[in-house]
Amino acid sequence: MTIIDYFDRTAIINLPERADRRAETREEFKRVGWQIENKKADFFTATQPEIAAGFPSAGVKGCFLSHMNAIKQAKHDNLSNILMMEDDIAFISDINKIASEALQELDKTEWGFLYLGHGHISDHTPDKRLEEISEPLLLKHFYAVNGKIFDRFLQFLEKVLERPPGHPDGGPMYFDGALTTFRMQNRDINTYVIIPSIGYQRSSRTDLRPPSLWDTWAFLSPMTAGIRRIKNVIKRSTR
Repeated sequence: MTIIDYFDRTAIINLPERADRRAETREEFKRVGWQIENKKADFFTATQPEIAAGFPSAGVKGCFLSHMNAIKQAKHDNLSNILMMEDDIAFISDINKIASEALQELDKTEWGFLYLGHGHISDHTPDKRLEEISEPLLLKHFYAVNGKIFDRFLQFLEKVLERPPGHPDGGPMYFDGALTTFRMQNRDINTYVIIPSIGYQRSSRTDLRPPSLWDTWAFLSPMTAGIRRIKNVIKRSTR
């Protein structure tokens, strides 16, 4: 059973104009033998607000809303869980073997969040693929949410939208910060990571802030894209 088979839905956050990322993500899925754009896994259209409204940028707010809306749709559809990805996802070469072992453990585990891609450094013995953690985590490119916590998590996210920036309980912020803030405020919800991390982010132009000159100048943009492709090939060869 693959990761895609295991979870009720896989939502890949993607802006309509980022056809480049869709194509690259399809290649990633093909490389590990998974199907995409079917009833189990598909691209989820990202939200594009015009103003930041207290968030670090309009792009950061759009990312926040996109993740929230995908989870909200999963709740509406009465799903038991959802696997979230971003469209710059890349997979390690051994993902199917490691994921299969981890998901067998997950079947016997009470969990709220599962991070499949992360920066956590584990010092535990390699006889298990899941490690429970309570520490803050960055990144939100590859994680799963159990349907048992949909209501609590969505209520928290709605409150974040209502609060002013810098609010002690959590105001507008990056979505990975919202994940961590919610986890810190709800210690009864168990969070696990798969060891080792089985997904990372490709080098790609960001949509969270305005593009740099490297991506906007006509004579620099092709060179920048080429360098990123080379970096991705190098990353893939070492993971």
